[in-house]
Amino acid sequence: MMMHCKRVLPAVILVVGLAACSERKPPAPPTEQQIHSSDSAVATGEMGRHRYRCSDGEPLFVDYKDNGLQIDLRRSNGGPPMMLTAPAQGLQYVGETATATFKGSQLTIVEGDGRTRICEQEGTR
Repeated sequence: MMMHCKRVLPAVILVVGLAACSERKPPAPPTEQQIHSSDSAVATGEMGRHRYRCSDGEPLFVDYKDNGLQIDLRRSNGGPPMMLTAPAQGLQYVGETATATFKGSQLTIVEGDGRTRICEQEGTR
């Protein structure tokens, strides 16, 4: 009986060890929120401003705040902001009159009247 255990135990340890190694999954690519979450913590105190070009030809300026959980959308560099917030990284931003969703370098904005604008971050093509 003891001799049988000495042969089986190393085999069991090897199988368990290999199973543990195969469980590892590569980390998911960072979300747009995670990429820009440090933008609001710039030493100068300025926000990270990113320029987008929308499907209607209009520019859009996006300021990331609160570790990427808040964005301010502006139609012009000095225009009034439309503030949207997300409850967690990777989720949809919601504001009083619009929602916004990131997918890669693309930002989709759905306004309260149902109008949808798709904006592409400039400099990413």
